[in-house]
Amino acid sequence: MLHFFSFRELWLDERSVLENIRALAGPRIFGRLMHCQAFPRAYLYAVKSFSSFFHFSLFSLRIFPLACMCGAVFVWKAAYRRALGESAAFIAALFSFVVSFQLIYYSSELKPYSMDVLAAGAFCLFLWHQKDIEFKKPSKGSILFTVLMPLLPAFSYAAFFVFWIPAYNFIIFSRKNKALLPLAVCYTGISLAVSVLVYFFDIRFGLSESCLRGYWESYFICTASPYCLIKSFGEGLRNIVAWPFGDSKFFIRTASFFIPFFAIGIFYAGVKCFKEAKRGILGLDTIGFVIFAELFVLGILKKYPFTGERITLFFMPLVFFLIMRGISAFARFRSLRAGFSAFYISFLIFCGFNSFVKFFKLFFKL
Repeated sequence: MLHFFSFRELWLDERSVLENIRALAGPRIFGRLMHCQAFPRAYLYAVKSFSSFFHFSLFSLRIFPLACMCGAVFVWKAAYRRALGESAAFIAALFSFVVSFQLIYYSSELKPYSMDVLAAGAFCLFLWHQKDIEFKKPSKGSILFTVLMPLLPAFSYAAFFVFWIPAYNFIIFSRKNKALLPLAVCYTGISLAVSVLVYFFDIRFGLSESCLRGYWESYFICTASPYCLIKSFGEGLRNIVAWPFGDSKFFIRTASFFIPFFAIGIFYAGVKCFKEAKRGILGLDTIGFVIFAELFVLGILKKYPFTGERITLFFMPLVFFLIMRGISAFARFRSLRAGFSAFYISFLIFCGFNSFVKFFKLFFKL
């Protein structure tokens, strides 16, 4: 709230988005955007329609990102609770989310990144729901979610990383539970239709923008040599794990200590993914491993930035969860686990203090 009501001025990219909102009337917004911008068109149209009633004020332009991030807090809280129960790890994961400087910052910026966080969390909850109905007859609520969830890629590019997983699960589950077959057909059909529409009215314009590709060129994984690959992968891994916590080199360097715990969590998730392949992709562990693998492959193919920082904001809640998994792996070594946990919590408290002070100063223009 401090950040949102500080009403800081629009910066360069936000101004470019605003110019698109003002200049592109009606169906033109579902075409090529000006100033080398990429923004999910359905989401952009919703922001344009609402903010036009308020003469494109800062409040109206940023209320959607704020609402998305506030919703994401509760969505990810529910996902963490399902995965971790009422435990200290659950509190630590949620605490990581709400003190993250980057998540707070992008909750009040005219960009689609907070929607990405919300969409990723919504799919994680939907996958939990699939687990609940694996051997049951689907309810009316299940049918409603099955119809609505495939629409999210129209509002969030990040949703493409996970939108195919429910279809995969439905197909796997319907082999033993025939009652899920209509849901499998419905979800897959709507997903394919939405994908075609989003590509035609949105993504194909971004793919043809050389300026966008040029901007993100250094964020892909380098394949020029083994050394270059290892170096770029290491830098990307560091950004994925350490960037969320703060806004300076101190936080990135300190948070780099948690990279091994994240790696342990990913390894554990990977083993679990292969063991449970026949039962579908369900838990946060497995989802985290799958998305990380997608980011790596797309980074190698130079299709999506691996070291993208804000463009991988949607993955941050899973980073927090996987760090918790990594620390929990030391359960047999109680003194080590206690020490790692104490260090992590202490660091989070400092991160929260830093975030509060920075946005407090911004609010009062100090």
